[in-house]
Amino acid sequence: LVLLLQAKPEIRSKIQETYSKMSMESGKALKELALAIKRLAKPFSADIHIENSKSAVKNLNSLVRSGLLDDEMDLLEVVRVATVASLLIDVITYTEEIAGSVLKLASMASFEAAEPTVSPEKPETRQPEIVNSYSNDANST
Repeated sequence: LVLLLQAKPEIRSKIQETYSKMSMESGKALKELALAIKRLAKPFSADIHIENSKSAVKNLNSLVRSGLLDDEMDLLEVVRVATVASLLIDVITYTEEIAGSVLKLASMASFEAAEPTVSPEKPETRQPEIVNSYSNDANST
C-alpha cells in the first residue's frame, strides 16, 4: 500500500502488524472450517482464530482513537487505512457467519468431534509420511 510506504516506520509497523493478524487469523479460521467440512468433523479451533482476529480489530480501533493516525497522516492516508480496515472487518464478519453455518451443519449432520488441525499459537507443520515397509517388500518380490 502507498499508505504504508508514506507513513512513519512506527505507524507503518503497527498498521502492518494489525492488518496481518486480522487476515492471518481469518484465514486460519476459514481453513479450519473447510477442513471440518471435508473431514465431516466439528471445527476445533475456528472460534479461537475468529476471536484473535476480533482482538486485532480492537487494537486497530485503539490505534485510531489514540490520535496517532490523526497527527501523523493526512486525510487521504487516513481514508486508505479506514478502507482497508473496513474490508478486513467485513472478512472477519463473514468468516464468523460461515463458522456459524458450519457449526449448524455439524450439529444437523452429527459430525464427530475433531482434533485440532491448525494450532492457534504456531503455524501448521507437515507430518512425515509413514511408509509401509511390508507393502514395499511385497512389491519387490
